[in-house]
Amino acid sequence: MQRAFLIPAALWLAGCGYVGDPLPPALNVPEQITDLRGVQRGDKIYLALTPPAKSTEGLVLKNAAEIEVRAGANLEAEFELQRWAGSAKRIPVQSAQGAMELAIPAGEWTGKEVIFAARAIGPTKRAAQWSNLVVLKIVAAPKPPVELVVTGDPRGAWLQWQGEGSLWRMWRMEEGEKEPTVLGVSSERHWMDGTVEMNKVYFYTLQQVVEDGPVPAESEMSRTASYKRVDQFAPETPTGLVLIAGLKSVELSWNRNTEADLKGYQIYRAEGDGAFQKLGELTASPSARDAAVEGGKRYRYAVTAVDETGNESKPSEFAEVIAP
Repeated sequence: MQRAFLIPAALWLAGCGYVGDPLPPALNVPEQITDLRGVQRGDKIYLALTPPAKSTEGLVLKNAAEIEVRAGANLEAEFELQRWAGSAKRIPVQSAQGAMELAIPAGEWTGKEVIFAARAIGPTKRAAQWSNLVVLKIVAAPKPPVELVVTGDPRGAWLQWQGEGSLWRMWRMEEGEKEPTVLGVSSERHWMDGTVEMNKVYFYTLQQVVEDGPVPAESEMSRTASYKRVDQFAPETPTGLVLIAGLKSVELSWNRNTEADLKGYQIYRAEGDGAFQKLGELTASPSARDAAVEGGKRYRYAVTAVDETGNESKPSEFAEVIAP
């Protein structure tokens, strides 16, 4: 006769993997958007944000969250978010996949301070909290600068342009780079870029900037102007030439040039009122001795500076002496 075995209820439940009462369904309320950004550029307002990937419960949102964006003029002395949201205009959004950028016509907001906010709506139609707020003062569409010209200068690249406005932002990109970087901001219609390097190509663009509100408005980019730095600039003209007549010789000295690419100095001599002729080879020192003079004759001297590329300065002011 077979014996029946009874399994205790507690052990049977444990063996079936029982872990407790069932959990309620997830609410799937999206996390708050915290990176809303905005700027007026030309006649459009650009907003950017990143939709949340998780819910407030820390669960991955399986379905892309719907994004609600609203814009409304800041007309109240004391701002109240929910009251503002109830009257703010809803901006159409096409997609909620990945990082987003919206372009909104700015015309209807011109002259107004406008508040923007966004929030995600989850798959169960529950909305997240409103994002951080972006406040923009909308102005008449700034126009980009025109007639941008870049020319060489001994100090660097010299930028000049025309156009409306009183403030401009300059961008520069070096050949081989993928994105431009801000070079500076100017309140004049010109700028000296003293950081360019020889034999490199640079690309410049400009924007007009209007500082009227928490975030400056800006124009679209100007046309691009390119510039290649080539050494075609002579050193400064030497100064302070002094002559001292000695026995069958003339000692020359002058002020030292400060150019980093200076190769040397070329001395020129003329007898009486004759033409100047080169006297010897380049000298690295700001001094020299002319031992080929004849007593009683008048000599005139001038000095030039020469760089490594062969660019030669204008002659210094000449000095003269009568050899004893």
